[in-house]
Amino acid sequence: MNARILLVALLTSLFTVACGGSDALMQPSSVTDVAAVHGLLRERNGDFVEFATESFEALYDAETVRAPEWSVTGGTLMGNGNSARWQLPRAGRHTITLKIFLVDGREVEASWTVNVVAWKGEVGSAG
Repeated sequence: MNARILLVALLTSLFTVACGGSDALMQPSSVTDVAAVHGLLRERNGDFVEFATESFEALYDAETVRAPEWSVTGGTLMGNGNSARWQLPRAGRHTITLKIFLVDGREVEASWTVNVVAWKGEVGSAG
Protein backbone atom coordinates (compact mmCIF):
# COMPACT_ATOMS: atom_id res chain seq x y z
CA MET A 1 0.00 0.00 0.00
CA ASN A 2 1.46 3.38 -0.82
CA ALA A 3 2.20 5.92 1.89
CA ARG A 4 -0.47 8.38 0.74
CA ILE A 5 -3.26 5.80 1.10
CA LEU A 6 -2.01 4.84 4.55
CA LEU A 7 -1.89 8.50 5.53
CA VAL A 8 -5.48 9.10 4.33
CA ALA A 9 -6.71 6.04 6.25
CA LEU A 10 -4.83 7.06 9.39
CA LEU A 11 -6.04 10.67 9.29
CA THR A 12 -9.61 9.54 8.68
CA SER A 13 -9.44 7.18 11.65
CA LEU A 14 -7.93 9.84 13.91
CA PHE A 15 -10.54 12.41 12.83
CA THR A 16 -13.35 9.93 13.48
CA VAL A 17 -12.06 9.12 16.98
CA ALA A 18 -11.39 12.77 17.83
CA CYS A 19 -14.85 13.90 16.72
CA GLY A 20 -16.66 10.98 18.30
CA GLY A 21 -18.10 10.07 14.90
CA SER A 22 -18.75 6.68 13.47
CA ASP A 23 -17.56 7.13 9.88
CA ALA A 24 -16.22 4.01 8.22
CA LEU A 25 -13.62 3.95 5.46
CA MET A 26 -14.58 1.31 2.89
CA GLN A 27 -11.94 -0.09 0.55
CA PRO A 28 -13.06 -0.72 -3.04
CA SER A 29 -14.21 -4.21 -4.05
CA SER A 30 -12.61 -3.43 -7.41
CA VAL A 31 -10.67 -0.47 -8.79
CA THR A 32 -8.86 0.16 -12.03
CA ASP A 33 -6.23 2.50 -10.52
CA VAL A 34 -5.50 2.21 -6.78
CA ALA A 35 -3.31 5.33 -6.86
CA ALA A 36 -6.28 7.53 -7.85
CA VAL A 37 -9.07 6.21 -5.55
CA HIS A 38 -8.33 5.84 -1.84
CA GLY A 39 -11.69 4.66 -0.52
CA LEU A 40 -15.26 5.53 0.26
CA LEU A 41 -16.08 7.21 3.56
CA ARG A 42 -19.44 6.04 4.88
CA GLU A 43 -21.26 8.37 7.27
CA ARG A 44 -21.96 5.60 9.79
CA ASN A 45 -21.07 2.03 10.75
CA GLY A 46 -23.24 -1.04 11.04
CA ASP A 47 -25.37 -3.01 8.65
CA PHE A 48 -26.64 -1.69 5.36
CA VAL A 49 -30.40 -1.93 5.98
CA GLU A 50 -32.87 -2.03 3.10
CA PHE A 51 -34.59 1.28 2.30
CA ALA A 52 -32.23 3.27 4.57
CA THR A 53 -30.46 6.30 3.11
CA GLU A 54 -26.67 6.16 3.29
CA SER A 55 -24.28 9.06 2.78
CA PHE A 56 -20.81 8.64 1.30
CA GLU A 57 -17.78 10.73 0.43
CA ALA A 58 -15.27 9.42 -2.10
CA LEU A 59 -11.61 9.90 -1.26
CA TYR A 60 -9.52 10.48 -4.35
CA ASP A 61 -6.82 12.81 -5.64
CA ALA A 62 -9.01 15.86 -6.23
CA GLU A 63 -6.40 17.78 -8.22
CA THR A 64 -6.33 15.09 -10.92
CA VAL A 65 -10.10 14.57 -11.30
CA ARG A 66 -12.15 16.34 -13.92
CA ALA A 67 -15.63 14.86 -13.38
CA PRO A 68 -16.96 12.11 -11.08
CA GLU A 69 -19.98 9.96 -12.02
CA TRP A 70 -21.89 7.71 -9.59
CA SER A 71 -24.07 4.67 -10.31
CA VAL A 72 -25.76 1.89 -8.30
CA THR A 73 -27.24 -1.52 -9.09
CA GLY A 74 -30.46 -0.82 -7.18
CA GLY A 75 -32.18 1.82 -5.12
CA THR A 76 -32.05 5.57 -5.69
CA LEU A 77 -28.82 7.55 -5.98
CA MET A 78 -28.16 11.27 -5.64
CA GLY A 79 -24.53 12.01 -6.51
CA ASN A 80 -22.89 15.43 -6.37
CA GLY A 81 -19.16 15.67 -6.95
CA ASN A 82 -17.32 13.47 -4.46
CA SER A 83 -20.46 12.98 -2.30
CA ALA A 84 -23.40 10.62 -2.78
CA ARG A 85 -26.61 9.70 -0.98
CA TRP A 86 -28.00 6.25 -1.72
CA GLN A 87 -31.46 5.08 -0.69
CA LEU A 88 -30.82 1.37 -0.49
CA PRO A 89 -32.91 -1.20 -2.35
CA ARG A 90 -34.34 -4.46 -0.99
CA ALA A 91 -32.03 -6.87 0.81
CA GLY A 92 -29.32 -8.53 -1.28
CA ARG A 93 -25.90 -7.78 -2.70
CA HIS A 94 -25.71 -4.37 -4.37
CA THR A 95 -22.95 -2.21 -5.75
CA ILE A 96 -22.18 1.51 -5.76
CA THR A 97 -19.72 2.58 -8.44
CA LEU A 98 -17.70 5.74 -8.93
CA LYS A 99 -16.18 6.60 -12.28
CA ILE A 100 -13.75 9.50 -12.34
CA PHE A 101 -12.24 11.17 -15.36
CA LEU A 102 -8.67 12.30 -14.81
CA VAL A 103 -7.26 15.45 -16.35
CA ASP A 104 -4.75 13.33 -18.30
CA GLY A 105 -7.64 11.64 -20.15
CA ARG A 106 -7.73 8.33 -18.21
CA GLU A 107 -10.94 6.94 -16.73
CA VAL A 108 -10.81 5.22 -13.33
CA GLU A 109 -13.66 3.13 -11.98
CA ALA A 110 -14.03 1.90 -8.40
CA SER A 111 -16.85 -0.27 -7.04
CA TRP A 112 -18.01 -1.19 -3.55
CA THR A 113 -20.28 -4.21 -3.16
CA VAL A 114 -22.35 -4.31 0.03
CA ASN A 115 -24.72 -6.80 1.57
CA VAL A 116 -28.02 -5.06 2.25
CA VAL A 117 -29.96 -6.78 5.04
CA ALA A 118 -33.72 -6.92 5.55
CA TRP A 119 -35.28 -4.27 7.75
CA LYS A 120 -36.51 -5.88 10.98
CA GLY A 121 -39.05 -3.14 11.73
CA GLU A 122 -37.16 -1.90 14.79
CA VAL A 123 -37.26 1.80 15.53
CA GLY A 124 -34.09 3.54 14.30
CA SER A 125 -32.72 0.59 12.33
CA ALA A 126 -33.63 1.90 8.89
CA GLY A 127 -31.65 5.08 8.86
